[in-house]
Order: sequence, then C-alpha cells, then structure tokens
Amino acid sequence: MALADRLIHAVDWFIPVELRKSTATLWRARIFVISHVLGPFSGVAILGYLYHVLPEHDWVFWVICVLCTSFWALPLALKLAGDLFRPALYSFCTLIGVSVFGAFFYGGVSSPFMPWFLTAQMLGFFYLSGRPLLVLGIIGANLTAFAVAYFVNGAFPERVSLHDLSIVGMISVCMATLYSSMMAIYYAYVMVAHSALQEEIKNHLETTAKLRIAKHEAERANEAKAVFLAKMSHQLRTPLNAIIGYSEILLEDAEASDPVVDVEELRSINHAGRHLLSLVSDVLRMPKSDAEGGDSDDIEIKLQPVDLDRCLDELSATCRTLVENNGNQLTCDKPSVLGTIQTDEIRLRQILINLLGNAGKFTRNGTVALRAWRATDGGREQVFIAVQDTGIGISAEAIPKLFKDFNQLNAGQYAGSGLGLAVSQKLAHLLGGDISVESQLNRGSEFTLRLPMAAEAA
Repeated sequence: MALADRLIHAVDWFIPVELRKSTATLWRARIFVISHVLGPFSGVAILGYLYHVLPEHDWVFWVICVLCTSFWALPLALKLAGDLFRPALYSFCTLIGVSVFGAFFYGGVSSPFMPWFLTAQMLGFFYLSGRPLLVLGIIGANLTAFAVAYFVNGAFPERVSLHDLSIVGMISVCMATLYSSMMAIYYAYVMVAHSALQEEIKNHLETTAKLRIAKHEAERANEAKAVFLAKMSHQLRTPLNAIIGYSEILLEDAEASDPVVDVEELRSINHAGRHLLSLVSDVLRMPKSDAEGGDSDDIEIKLQPVDLDRCLDELSATCRTLVENNGNQLTCDKPSVLGTIQTDEIRLRQILINLLGNAGKFTRNGTVALRAWRATDGGREQVFIAVQDTGIGISAEAIPKLFKDFNQLNAGQYAGSGLGLAVSQKLAHLLGGDISVESQLNRGSEFTLRLPMAAEAA
C-alpha cells in the first residue's frame, strides 16, 4: 500500500460511518482531522517562542496553552460524536477565542495571533456553512469583547515588546498561510470535480437528445412499415388467392379425369398456397397490433380437431422438394394411424416446415427423416414429431442459443434471418408443447416437437 493510501486509511479511522456517505462530506471530515492533527503545531511554535521571551508565565499564557492543546483531542471527538457539527463548532469558537484573547494580551492588532483570527473566520464558514448567522454572531461577539476590553483597559497590555513579537509574527503568518492553502486546495478540488460533473451532465444531455431523435426516427420508420404493409395487403393477397382458386379448379378437373399423382400434386399446391396466405395474413396484422400497443409476436391460436396422418402426409409432399434440393432423401416414419389432435393446424405446419427447411438447408447428400409417435407423459397423452438429419450438427456451446431471436448458425455460409427456431419454439409453447434438440457436431441433429393430444385454449 502506498504511503498516501496508508495516511488516508489512518485518517479515515477517526471518521464515523455517517460522514462517509458522500464524497464532499468525507473529504471535509478528512481535512478536519488532518488540520487538527497538524494545525496545533503552529500554536506550539508560537507558544514555545513566547515561553522563552516572557519574563513570567502567568495564567494568560497557560490558558492559551490549554486551549491550543485541546485541538489535538478533536479528531477523537469527531469519532465519538458521530457528526461534524459539534467538534467543528468547538474548534471555531476556540480558535477565534484564542486569536482574540492572545492578540489582546500579546501585541494587539500587531499580534502574531491576529492572522489566526482571519483563518478562523474562513474555517467557520467552511465547516459551519449551513449556519452562517451563527458564525457571524460568534465573530461579532468576539470582536465586541476585544473592543470593550481595549476601551476599558485604555490600551493593550505590553507583556512582550513588538520587536520580539515580529519574529514569531512571521512564523504565525507562514503557518496561517499553510492552513489557508489547505482549504484553497480543497476548494480547487471541488471546482475541478464540479467542472467534470458539469461536463458529464452535458454529455448525458447530448446523448439524451440523440436518443430522442433516434426514437423519433424509429417511430417514423415504424409508421412507414405500417403504411407499406397496408398498401402491400392487396398486392400480396391477390396473386395468392388466384393460385389457390386456380389450384382448386384444376383439382376438381383432375379428380374427375387425371391420375392420382396429378391430384396429389395439385393438393400440395393448394395446401401450400393456403398456408402461405395464413402467414401473409399474420404479417399484415402486425401494423394493427403495433398501433393498438400490442406485441407483434402475439398470434391468435385457433384450436380445432386436426387429422394428424393427413397433415403429416401433406407436409411431406409440400416439403419434399425443399429437402431434396441439396441431394437429400426425405423419409417419413409413423404408425399407420396417429389419430386426431386438438391443435392449430396452421401453426403446427409452420413449426414443422421450419424444422424440415432447416434440416434440408444444413444437410447435403444425406437423409432427413420425419418421425411421429404417440406416448403418455406425466399422465397426459402426447404426440412427438421428430425431424432428424445427417447434416453438419451443432456444437454443445451453440445449443443453448438456438432458440434466441436472430441467432444464426454459420451465418456467413447459409441464408436466413435467424428467427425460424425462435418463432417455432414460441408457437410450440402457445400450443402447450415444447421443442427439444439433440445434436453432435458433424454427425447430425434431431429436433423433437412435443404436443398434447388435446391442447387447452389460452
């Protein structure tokens, strides 16, 4: 520990906890302790000189000695009192009393004690700044007593010649100057700290103004987004409705004359178009949610009976091309009859399309398997739908971040927004289920969707 730190630590021992709560109060207490440890030595120098030049050491000399010595007890008094006011009041009253008393008996206005009268006033306003009238009253009372004593006595007592007092006077002036310099250094420190605080406030105000401008720009951008989506509503829905409508017409004709393969392909087109239309409708509802103060992630869930076998068959047909783009093979493994599940089919399809799309994207010349089964978990009948791939896999460190917004695996190599898994997990929770993941790096991944067979309406 540096010497300065040791000294500060020693000084702080005298300072009660109540005075350490603010930096300004702490430093004022520190200066009080330091000045009352070092300050009395200046009095010792003056009294030591007087001891040698005085022909007789009477009661006046010993009263001044006792009062000057009492200053050394004030740091301990500060610790015991628990506040600065009472020790500071005693110090001020004693210092100004000693100054006036000593000046009257030893040299009058030319006394070596007189500089300490000026120093005492400065210290009074420094330590008792909250009681200026009290400080002025004490100063006035001492000056009055000094003047009354002078007029009653008719002159100042000549106990020591002015020539002898001139030497100790220079010592006194030097000591009082050092004492005052300590206060000046403190005030300089306060002013520097105040300037730094003002600069910090200025920087915070500038930052606040910039944030206000950024908030305004963000609100304008949000309004522009709402206007854009509102205008795009017709342009997005019209072609989708046309695709759905023509696919239904073709499907009716195909069911009457074309082979089964054509019918299934047309059904896939029709189901994919309807699913895309539902997603577009969700996007177009976002401006309305924002305008009403809602969350854009709030999605309406419509629970209804869903034939799980039909849903998974249609999903396999819809996603087959998506998965096989990278030379992969899509397989589907499920019981002959899974039965009916109470859920939102649109949200279920959205989750599984995201999982199958990711599996196809991160797998090349491999296998993507869609598996489904029913089981009882915790006394409730559940359905489990797993999407397993033989792709690049995921490291153990990356798995906890998978379901966070805008988290992208290998963002520089694969396209995407990083929202698919986060949205899928939120949808699974809305449906009363969950998505779990198991993966090994460079060996593949398996995402498992767990849903209750009969979800409860939120």
